Amino acid sequence: MSIYTYRRGSIFWALTLIGVGVIFLWQNFNPNVHPWQLLAKYWPILIIFWGLSKLIDYVQAQAHPDVAAPPLFSGIEVVRLILILILGTILSHVVLHPWQNWGWHINDDDLSNLFTNSYSYTQTFSQPLERAPHLMLENQRGDVEIRGADQPGIDVLAKKTVRADNEGDARKISDQLKLVLAQEAGHYVLRSNRNSLPDEARRVTIDLNLRVPISTSCEIDSQRGDISAEGLNGDQNLGAHNGDVHASNLQGLVKIHKYGGSLEVRGVKGSLDIDGRGDDVDVADVTDTVAVHGEFGGTLHFSKVGQTLHFQSLRTDMTAQKLSGNMEMETGSLEVHGIDGPFEIATRQKDVTVDEFRHTVRIADSNSDVKLATSVPPSHDIQVQSKSGAVELTLPANSNFQIEAASHHGEVECDFAGPQLKVVKQGDSPSISGSFGKGGPKIQINTEYGAIRILRAGAHHSDSDDSDGKGETTSNEGPKEVNHL
Repeated sequence: MSIYTYRRGSIFWALTLIGVGVIFLWQNFNPNVHPWQLLAKYWPILIIFWGLSKLIDYVQAQAHPDVAAPPLFSGIEVVRLILILILGTILSHVVLHPWQNWGWHINDDDLSNLFTNSYSYTQTFSQPLERAPHLMLENQRGDVEIRGADQPGIDVLAKKTVRADNEGDARKISDQLKLVLAQEAGHYVLRSNRNSLPDEARRVTIDLNLRVPISTSCEIDSQRGDISAEGLNGDQNLGAHNGDVHASNLQGLVKIHKYGGSLEVRGVKGSLDIDGRGDDVDVADVTDTVAVHGEFGGTLHFSKVGQTLHFQSLRTDMTAQKLSGNMEMETGSLEVHGIDGPFEIATRQKDVTVDEFRHTVRIADSNSDVKLATSVPPSHDIQVQSKSGAVELTLPANSNFQIEAASHHGEVECDFAGPQLKVVKQGDSPSISGSFGKGGPKIQINTEYGAIRILRAGAHHSDSDDSDGKGETTSNEGPKEVNHL
């Protein structure tokens, strides 16, 4: 009689606990080992080993047909698998990647610092600089505030925050940690000796408050912490891996590299270039061009851009010229209020609203609605290509235009009427074609499974069958159908 039993599961979990314990023990002897990063990267191995143990159980059960084998997965094991998948996924995102939507990030340093005390120390020094200096900050961990001032040198105020078990240990680390400004290859480098300290001083942050000549160009690489730059006339290159960026009253070319957090820019006499990923973006008063490339999960707000505003992401490619008003973009919508130059966008699943436009408008959208409105008669072409979305265009009563609009499997409505304007509401492809008034710019609108409405500003929906005030009526069209929009 067989006495074969199944104990593979208990052995598997015992080995798992032993393996995790070995990893954390290893860190005590080698500070360069990061247990949470290892677990976040390699946690799916647990599922692989678990599956192998189940396969071994199956093979052994085949060799003992006289013993009833347990089910492949019990109810409690299914629950365990689901929990492992959920917790492993969360651990990978939190530890290995910036948490873009919530603006926080956890790593081994944060977890180890939960059990230590915080102590602060300051270091100050001043140093003369050459005219129009180029200042570099490398691998900065802590907030950086840099302001331009009418002075010939740099003033540095450094706040060192040390986390340690007691004040004696913290003081020792602070005394060893030095901040120096060195001149190298035509530029100045502000750096610390952090990497030479035990454990690379992972329990130390340095918040910097800098006063520099107005003509200073900066190149900042911040691994952790916020960046604030104000009142500088040189070109700026700001990189924030995990923190917010605030920039104001700058002159020159400003480049900002983001990997999380929010961004605020106010007053740039020059061009602004933004790339990376992050949360909210707020840009105002830029005299030249603004270029944004990347994925941003929050609200994007732009106002008063003197030249070209270009935004490009995986789902949206947009170019706007001379944004005199403001633009707000979110995941499912984009609204523009006041634009003097051409506007062009190709996107999907994003409702687009543009009002008070003065130039060419070209929109390609899918699965979303498009609304256009202007209080000034159009003088440039309007083109809208939509799929499964409604299109609404509101124009002044004294407008002149040529139009070709068709809604396949949808409806059309037109408040304008005249002898050269033809509105067909019957069939599978209702359309509006011809010209109104003295002709003028071309309006081309096409949509699938959506309604097209050409509205006269100030008119109600019931006024769509009235004349335009000149005694003209719609001609060359069949019987009208009642629209329900």
